[in-house]
Amino acid sequence: MTRNRGFSLIELMITITIVVLLILMALPSYSQWLTNTRIRNAAESIDNGLQFARNEAVQRNTNVRFELGASGADWTVCLLPSGKTSCADAGVPQPPLQSFTAAGGAGGVVIGTQTDTQYANDKFDTALTSGAGGITFNALGRPVGYSVTSFVRVDASSAQSGTRRLVTTIAIGGRIRMCDPVLKKDTSPQGCT
Repeated sequence: MTRNRGFSLIELMITITIVVLLILMALPSYSQWLTNTRIRNAAESIDNGLQFARNEAVQRNTNVRFELGASGADWTVCLLPSGKTSCADAGVPQPPLQSFTAAGGAGGVVIGTQTDTQYANDKFDTALTSGAGGITFNALGRPVGYSVTSFVRVDASSAQSGTRRLVTTIAIGGRIRMCDPVLKKDTSPQGCT
């Protein structure tokens, strides 16, 4: 008598049920990981754009502006002739030096900005949720209108609970630093406080 080898229907259904349950348990973690990756991508993009604007200002010996877009982590870097305050002003050379559109890898991230230095560099307990604007760097790589018209802090976060928040600060001398407000400076070089 020959015996057929294989799985019975009951064994196959139990295996499929276990696999589906494992996938359902992993989905929230995967979704949170994807959101955290988007936040990191957006914050790094903004950090890179700020560094680029500062370097171009020094190399070209002129004012260069970094400007956030109206939504999300979109940004533009442009040369800024004297008397102009925005990349959208008439008379600003077009096309911009560099621009970034936050689609895909940095989409859906909430960007907040702050111009007040009193809370920008030492109070990271709450996330900034609104504000656009920009910052202009002069030929020395320093911000023009620091704490008056230029932002000095940019937050990248998400409306989804349990996700990370990254903060980029711009010091009065032009130093740009990205940090994680959950971490402490004395225990991690990536910490804010």
